[in-house]
Amino acid sequence: MLGERIRTLRKEIGMSVTELARRVKTSPSHISEIERGEKMPSLNLLVKIAKELKTSIDYLTGLVGFAKKAMEVTEVALLDKASVTAAGRGFDQTGVYHDVEDMVYVPDYALGPVGEVPPFAVRVAGESMIGAGITDNSIVVVNPSAEVGQGDVALVAIGNEWTVKYIYTRADGSLELRPANSSYSPMLFNKEDLASGLVKVIGKVVWIIGKPKKEF
Repeated sequence: MLGERIRTLRKEIGMSVTELARRVKTSPSHISEIERGEKMPSLNLLVKIAKELKTSIDYLTGLVGFAKKAMEVTEVALLDKASVTAAGRGFDQTGVYHDVEDMVYVPDYALGPVGEVPPFAVRVAGESMIGAGITDNSIVVVNPSAEVGQGDVALVAIGNEWTVKYIYTRADGSLELRPANSSYSPMLFNKEDLASGLVKVIGKVVWIIGKPKKEF
């Protein structure tokens, strides 16, 4: 039903497979596979398709109330490639807020409380968090207002570099940044490093776009 409705609406407005693919930033072959029912679109892609076809997720899926109950989404800025976050070696964060590569869509229930600093998304380079489902070139959505607890995945600034790691706070006030790949070693910072601002937890990773093994 989903694929058939996408194809029907697309043809009704005179849009080709290639044009729809270009607008939603995927390949024509992927759109064709979805229309034939061979593949299911991700949440992010489904929202974009519905927007371009000027329809609702409920209509495309045929599930009344589906969007309201489970798929209410917030548009989040994906920072440009110059602000790629490295999972493994860190990446220069200079100018990270200046340019936006794209917008991604995240379920409201996943974001948690949103404060003055809005959630944002970045691409991850490296494989130090592959065990958490964060593969090279995955997109992670970060909420600076969400509480970061023991064992949560977070985006952390170390000087002018950013990295994604599991967070563990020790009894003496030190901070351990633990990878999800045995090929990488944990990083330990004392409470003086935290107090000086050398190390700062920017926000909790609340959503992964890619091939996640789990959702946070």
